Amino acid sequence: MDDNQQPLLFDNYPELKKRISYLPLGEFPTPVHQLKNLGFDNLWIKRDDLTSSIYGGNKIRKLEFILGEVKKINKKRIVTLGATGTHHGLATAIFANQLGIDVTLLMFDQPDSDEVRHNLSLLARQQVKIIHKKTLWKTMLSYMFFHRIIDPFAYYLYPGGSNTLGTLGYVNAVFELKMQIESGLIPKPDIIFCPLGSNGTMAGLILGCALSKLDSKVIGVRVTFSKLGIFQACTSNTVMKLAEETYQLLKKEHRDLPDVDMQTPTIEGRYLGDGYGCKTEQCINAIEMLKTNEDIQLDATYTSKTFSAVSDFCSNSENESKTILYWHTYNSADTSCLTLKKTI
Repeated sequence: MDDNQQPLLFDNYPELKKRISYLPLGEFPTPVHQLKNLGFDNLWIKRDDLTSSIYGGNKIRKLEFILGEVKKINKKRIVTLGATGTHHGLATAIFANQLGIDVTLLMFDQPDSDEVRHNLSLLARQQVKIIHKKTLWKTMLSYMFFHRIIDPFAYYLYPGGSNTLGTLGYVNAVFELKMQIESGLIPKPDIIFCPLGSNGTMAGLILGCALSKLDSKVIGVRVTFSKLGIFQACTSNTVMKLAEETYQLLKKEHRDLPDVDMQTPTIEGRYLGDGYGCKTEQCINAIEMLKTNEDIQLDATYTSKTFSAVSDFCSNSENESKTILYWHTYNSADTSCLTLKKTI
């Protein structure tokens, strides 16, 4: 980690550096390269599985802004929530522990798998208090109401790290991508595919494209149900609401932030299967295809469903002339020796 590293967002809007807290946790820029062994001539990948050699994936970009704020306001504990295989909960515990910040994780069940058991074993090595509420409803009720009564002074972090500060991580990521385009490392994508779960990654990409004037279309592949009962959870409205709230945060902190016209979110919902964390035949095939041909690992919950959509899109002859970017958000760092070490 480079203490002198600062987000490209701050380079473009210098006032933000004085007003928005940030901690360098990752190793950026992450690589971009063409996927040459899948039978497509127009498919590229953004390797956010390589955001950190400690623990990679899309959560690191979000945590750089979130943990910067937590340290600034001197919170000693984070309360967040996730499923039994939560990458967000694990990444938060790893990096918060390094800063001496305690983590309480409210947990609900998802379908059992090798990956779920692996992540639970990694969580057991971290300094994290797990409260297993079993169902998503009970977990959300505890997070929104009951737990705040018994622990009112904690920092409450939305699932997936997808609050406005976390979303800034992917606004900044688009400025990084644009720099790589201008450097000739990748042609400008016509389409950017990303997983869509807690909304933050897609919302950040949409706002980042608007601010950086990158006219790529963002398609989010939904990996969870669109609604939780009567409440919208993963829809065009929730994505746009988060993008607009994040823009208002930036506008408040930078007087000269330009007006933007954000694209309407495009959501692909046909690859969810039976629900969050439920494997489909397509996602199993996608995992095998990318591992065999490109030596890149996908997971069954997020990235394999996203890449299934990418593969089908590229297979359509109508899209042969389009440059496609798949934004890979899964961790590929070696976790075999992951232990609690205060290194920051």
